[in-house]
Amino acid sequence: MTAAVYVATLFLVRHHPDWSAWLKLTLTLAPILPGLLYLRNGLQLLQGMDELQRRIQLEGWLFAALGTVVVSTIINVVNVHGLGGDWLPHGLAVGGTYLTMFILWCAGVTIANCRYR
Repeated sequence: MTAAVYVATLFLVRHHPDWSAWLKLTLTLAPILPGLLYLRNGLQLLQGMDELQRRIQLEGWLFAALGTVVVSTIINVVNVHGLGGDWLPHGLAVGGTYLTMFILWCAGVTIANCRYR
């Protein structure tokens, strides 16, 4: 759902450059709302897990969060020094951040599962 909202808002903002800055800002931040619903559902799911599974999930999310910070920092440093060209000139944006977090969460959960076998 977040991806669909992101694509729709991206389309609207790009195809209507004459809209006010506040409207474009509001639309650009709209994907955060479904993201908050995912967060709420994730916390509810986490509360229903046993201790080992909860630890695995928390380690996966910590790996994803810190990894996303590192990836974002690297992209920003590359852009500041003009080495990135046209590749991600504005950083990850909302969709890229969610995608990076998801990919790194999958990796983190896999690593944690291997550790506790």
